[in-house]
Amino acid sequence: MIISETEEVTKFTTEDHDILLTTPKSKVKRAKLEAERAKKEGRGYYFRRFRKLPKRLQLGSRIFYVEDGYIRGFAPVEMIYEGAMKCDVTGNVFVGFNLLMNVITWKWIKPIPYKGFQGFRYFGGHEVEIIGGWLDPMPAV
Repeated sequence: MIISETEEVTKFTTEDHDILLTTPKSKVKRAKLEAERAKKEGRGYYFRRFRKLPKRLQLGSRIFYVEDGYIRGFAPVEMIYEGAMKCDVTGNVFVGFNLLMNVITWKWIKPIPYKGFQGFRYFGGHEVEIIGGWLDPMPAV
């Protein structure tokens, strides 16, 4: 996708290597704490652990999140790290393939109704509309 420096993409179609995940209800509060800390510090990384990497996943794949019955937003994978990572917010250690996403790349999208699920799904071929960035509040449904 080629755009000029002044043109901002707000609508696009997802690609076959993009992934959809659910934030479990038990982890929503933690996710909000992580986002608040990142905003306060002006930087940070989100990460998600996989025991086994999805075959189509690559650097730049967008990780979309379902929360409370809606796809809410995404961030692109900046780094894939195999090993142990400690969460700065909870202190929990996660071992496996960790996908790191820079918080400043987070984009809110126009919410899309979607029932939560376990695991991951590929999310290619879906039209999405960006409606905010990482410092904006979560859009209302």
